[in-house]
Amino acid sequence: MSDFVLVNGQVVAFEGAGLFETMRARRGKIFRARQHLERMTKSAEALGIAFVLGEDQLAEMATELLEANGLMGGEARMRLTVTRGDLHAVTAEEPVPPVTLMLSATAMTGYPAEAYEKGMTVVASRYKQNPENPLCGHKSTSYFDRLLALREAHVARAGEALWFTAKENYLAEACTANVFIVDKDGHLATPPLLMPGREDQRLCLPGITRQVVMELATGMQVLVHERMLTVEDLLGAREVLLTNAIMGVMPVTRMERHEVGGGKVGEMAGRLRAGYEEALARGA
Repeated sequence: MSDFVLVNGQVVAFEGAGLFETMRARRGKIFRARQHLERMTKSAEALGIAFVLGEDQLAEMATELLEANGLMGGEARMRLTVTRGDLHAVTAEEPVPPVTLMLSATAMTGYPAEAYEKGMTVVASRYKQNPENPLCGHKSTSYFDRLLALREAHVARAGEALWFTAKENYLAEACTANVFIVDKDGHLATPPLLMPGREDQRLCLPGITRQVVMELATGMQVLVHERMLTVEDLLGAREVLLTNAIMGVMPVTRMERHEVGGGKVGEMAGRLRAGYEEALARGA
């Protein structure tokens, strides 16, 4: 791949390798900022991107940006993006290229209330999760396949698409969310982050909201299992839930033609969503 591209008639360095974090801010404070930074830092180390940013630095950047956009008093959607710097800037003294860092903020526009009241419809993606891909499990800017699958889901009048592994057909995640089920015993289950027995292969993204939901469930005395899930597990589930920073906890009431929980939002979804909203309000 070439190191330069033409943008608006000007030759600039190509910065294709990158990571991003989608975050939620309320009254000027980013929810779970430390965890977002820790995830980006770990991914940057794994992918050879020289990313260093402290929580205090991010807070200062966020305050400046939110104030400039008039968003300090309400809710905002923030995106932190870091891309690999110009390889031509590499020297013997500085062997790692510098990075480009961008933070954006827009007014929070979440999902419609009807989606939480009636539940979301999902489809199975025709594309497959590849745990052997070095980008798997990282929030990489190489996201076109996810956007393509999501667009196809929307054409099918669904809100999301579920990804399964190519070989064993295990559930991995959705295009932009982690997946939970409430099994027949009332326990919460979600795919593990790593492939069992293959610790160098990631199965799904270590979602920040995923972690919040697991903490909430534990506090509610609900058993949480990280285990491999199949199509049969999904079809037999009492409830299916999607989680990410923007949707929070989203109930799924239909998977293609199959109704989940009789097509009604389940009790667990309501409890976890309420707990998530309380955590947001507390900022912790």
